[in-house]
Amino acid sequence: MGTIQVKNLSYQYLDSDQPIFHNLSVDIDDHWRLGLIGRNGRGKTTFLKLLLGNLDNQGAIKTNIKFSYFPAFPSDPSQSVMDVMTSTGGEEWQARIELEHIGIGESYDQRPFESLSGGEQTRVLLARRFMTRGAFPLIDEPTNHLDISGRKLVGQYLRSKSGFICVSHDESFLNSFVDHVMSLNRSSVDIVSGSINDWKSNKEIRDHSAVEKNIRLRKSIKQLDQRANQQQRWAEQKERESKDASSRKSAKKMMKRVKAFKRRASGKSQERKGLLNDIDQVDNLTTNIQSNTGSNLFFSLRSFSILRNGSKLFSPINVDFHENNRLALYGPNGVGKTTLIQFLQQKVDLNYDGYQLITLPKDIGYLSQNFESFVRNSPFFTDGPLAERTNVWNIMHQLGVSRSRLLASPQEWSMGETKKAALAYTLTQPHTLLIWDEPTNYLDISAREQLINLVKESQPSLILIDHDEHFIRETSTQQVELRKPD
Repeated sequence: MGTIQVKNLSYQYLDSDQPIFHNLSVDIDDHWRLGLIGRNGRGKTTFLKLLLGNLDNQGAIKTNIKFSYFPAFPSDPSQSVMDVMTSTGGEEWQARIELEHIGIGESYDQRPFESLSGGEQTRVLLARRFMTRGAFPLIDEPTNHLDISGRKLVGQYLRSKSGFICVSHDESFLNSFVDHVMSLNRSSVDIVSGSINDWKSNKEIRDHSAVEKNIRLRKSIKQLDQRANQQQRWAEQKERESKDASSRKSAKKMMKRVKAFKRRASGKSQERKGLLNDIDQVDNLTTNIQSNTGSNLFFSLRSFSILRNGSKLFSPINVDFHENNRLALYGPNGVGKTTLIQFLQQKVDLNYDGYQLITLPKDIGYLSQNFESFVRNSPFFTDGPLAERTNVWNIMHQLGVSRSRLLASPQEWSMGETKKAALAYTLTQPHTLLIWDEPTNYLDISAREQLINLVKESQPSLILIDHDEHFIRETSTQQVELRKPD
């Protein structure tokens, strides 16, 4: 059995005032299906890069395991799928077995890799990581381009494998295959044998125990301080009133007790220090969202489908969407969900079949899939009005972005931090309707729950596209499935 031994590993980015890791020591077995979790910015991708040897660090990583990283795109995307699969070694028959297991049929073998959808490319690249005998894949956020059925398929595929680390924020996905969980906490790292659900139960018990102990210690410290203060008052009074050696001796004994009480209080204060460091406070998001009270019809579609080259993108749908409702659009990759919301916003001029009446408001908070380019290139995040940027920063901080990271350039933010910036922007701008295209991609589990709570409490008018079943179920009042035409 091989292991990955990490000893006293420390790493800090040059632009940061806090280390990502400090004296981290963990042992990982080579047969584990390990889920690596933690809030955005905690160092999940950094940890994978350290294992790969891509970053200089202090400490030691000892292993004879050969790592392979996902996603690693082919240098020539015009290559056939089969050429991509065998480019790192292995025979075609091996590639065919892996592709079959991950739902890529033989008809794809000679297709150019670049012609595949994002979800299909994800599955091919993932299967390629398991082609090399003895390789230990480091899988970084594989679900970002997968629809619901794709996530289930990849989860089943990974369950049939052993020996890899997978970074993801999708609890349902991770629960389908992991047998160990490594959690990057605020001040520590822990490894639990079992599923995400097992880790959550374990953490809830630890957090509850820490909170209870903190309450007991705080109460004990208060009592000790009160007794020390009382003894000190008595000792000082005794010393003022003393007329003989016996009284002065009694006063000194009292002062000794004062010091003993203070030492005990100080010891308990040290015990309290850091006790709650790993408890993530999930704050409610404070925004200017106002609950809608109207019932205006925002759009109506009857036997409707968008046409591309004369063919329907999806089977005809019927839907009425009113103000104060929350509509979730879901379906397989490439079926036209994003195209539909762009059509509804009149961002694209496309032919269609059926009836449509569209009266969307002009003030829309729109989160597009192209959020990264918007955040990194928009002058708002560097030179926009300070009051408005402060509102965005406040929500980002509530979503778990540290204050030191808020001061970094948007070019240096992680994808999770960038996604939080884009979401915060939609929430702080005046709007009557929110349209979110895949809001949960790159978001940590805690941030997803914060968004769910926000939608439930503020009840905005909302149209969303997402592949997280839990998020869809908790946030939507209407659900419409887009299906590929027969």
